[in-house]
Amino acid sequence: MNKWVNKSIKLANSKGYLDKLIEVYPMNLTLVRNVSTAEKNKIKKAFSKKNNKELISVLLGLERFPIDDPYIGFLRKDKNALMKNPKTVRRIGNRLLKMGLKEIIIGASRAKAPSRQVGQMFRKWLYGLEYPVLNEVDFLKNRKVAILQGGDAALVGFAKKRLGYKGKKGLDMVLKIGNKFILGETKFITTSGGTQDKSFREGIAFIKQKNKNINCIAIMDGVVWLVSQKKKKLSLYDTVINLGDNKIVLSALLLRDFIKEEKKENNLN
Repeated sequence: MNKWVNKSIKLANSKGYLDKLIEVYPMNLTLVRNVSTAEKNKIKKAFSKKNNKELISVLLGLERFPIDDPYIGFLRKDKNALMKNPKTVRRIGNRLLKMGLKEIIIGASRAKAPSRQVGQMFRKWLYGLEYPVLNEVDFLKNRKVAILQGGDAALVGFAKKRLGYKGKKGLDMVLKIGNKFILGETKFITTSGGTQDKSFREGIAFIKQKNKNINCIAIMDGVVWLVSQKKKKLSLYDTVINLGDNKIVLSALLLRDFIKEEKKENNLN
């Protein structure tokens, strides 16, 4: 069995795994979306006039529409649809007016779901490790261990421009150890089935990319490491135990150990 997979299984089935994982994914983090004073004033103005079209138009400009409705995605893509579909505008507008101004602003400010904050939580924890977090210029100059600063879009932009990375999704980590570049994608698998299975498959596909300039590792936690007592194997994702030694999947709690081992292999103090 892959060494890092084996260590992750033992760790996840040992005492205090979830308690330690709180350091990485605190889950009490609530990144409330900001609605500026100017935006609030526009909402208030449209609401006071009971102008459905104007109210919806203002709210479509925000990161979070206050209500969940399957038609909102279409309206975001095509603002002209507001002029062409009066029944839909009236239906959504009336629903908003019934909510009241206070609830509209609360809905627009609602925090992202915890599952969508995993990458940000991980990056905040990563920046707290003992290694320097550097901008692109200083990162490339560094000859020891360094972490590239930036959000997922900035990281994937760097990887494509500098390293020939072909992936389409964002990255959660770009690490440099000596002259080796390591890209990381983090996943918190909470259950089996549906989007969680898809998330797992994305992680496995990520580490199987071939590029001579980079190593890709999947940082996974959650039920992916639970072992079935009957089958004596991973109850969710049996494929992970058959990974070769050069395909790295590991718990975030083992990342320090992974970096230390890579330092030794690259003769770095």
